[in-house]
Amino acid sequence: MTETETMTRTDGATSDGVLSTVIVTPRERFGVAIESLRSIVEHTEQPYRLIYVDAGAPKRVSDQIAEICAENGFTHLRYEHYLSPNQSRNAGYRAADTRYVAFIDNDVIVSKDWLNALIDCAEETSAEVVTPLTCQKLPLHTEIHQAGGRFTDDLQTFFTRPVSERRIDEEHVLQGKMVSEVSLERGETHCCEFHCALVRRDVLDAIGGLDEGLLATKEHIDFCMTVWKRGGRVMFEPSSVVTYLFPNRASPLAVEDWPFFALRWSPTWQKRSLDHFQRKWELFGDPYFEGRQGMLSWRHREGIGRPLVRKIPWLGQLKSVQRYGSALVARVLNLWSMSLVRNLERSLRTSAPGE
Repeated sequence: MTETETMTRTDGATSDGVLSTVIVTPRERFGVAIESLRSIVEHTEQPYRLIYVDAGAPKRVSDQIAEICAENGFTHLRYEHYLSPNQSRNAGYRAADTRYVAFIDNDVIVSKDWLNALIDCAEETSAEVVTPLTCQKLPLHTEIHQAGGRFTDDLQTFFTRPVSERRIDEEHVLQGKMVSEVSLERGETHCCEFHCALVRRDVLDAIGGLDEGLLATKEHIDFCMTVWKRGGRVMFEPSSVVTYLFPNRASPLAVEDWPFFALRWSPTWQKRSLDHFQRKWELFGDPYFEGRQGMLSWRHREGIGRPLVRKIPWLGQLKSVQRYGSALVARVLNLWSMSLVRNLERSLRTSAPGE
């Protein structure tokens, strides 16, 4: 649907009654993108719009995405180069005209009525942000990745403390617990990751979109802190359930995903993000950042390094070989990712976005 085919009412619903636009963006790979998109088609109740931000997906994947989008009347925004997560989300949000936007990563599998449950919560509570129960691993929707999150020990006093006394205390609530073992209720939560999150579009309008200075990490905490500081709320809605398929033995990275994964989790992008986040919120005395600086290579090590070393005949199953071998691979990947960052920045200086 083009911009001229619909009018937007003042209440944020379009003339055909659509309240929400689903915005799919790349997280760290493309290997499960088709499975993710098909789950959205299968399990999302009408009416809704969908904008697929396809930033640098391999041609065979991009062609399938384009085909599914065409079949379902979705918008396919193709970029030939990679984008950071917040750049992708902003591209989708700026093309949307509904009351809500539902950000979802391209490696998330949804369950039935996931979107309706989020919208119902937002409408009933007037929350600015609503997050589902986010699960991890297979079988789908069984093990908790995040039942909401925390970014401080006391939300009520965080913004009233002197800046020098503020501390980030990050937690994924109930991570690793089985869904069947816990009782969950709708309620406020400090923050949520962008695996899946419903956001009022007027909030994004008011703050000028998501902060693109956060290239690779902590963008979710920054956004939720901004919402709370402005007097808004983040709600957790457990009747909406999705599963994040992070790279592991059951769902490994494909070799064609290595360049994007290496860039996405490059120490360069992560360090710039952490430095920007620390400066923005004046968290200069917080030891949290020193700890995070020591973890800049772990994604490279665990996502590519360790699986690669495991393939070495005989020796690859030894824990010591995996530990030292993955660290060595990560060093090489760190150097490669620096080159990827430079090349992307050079290409963006010489071409317009989307070309």
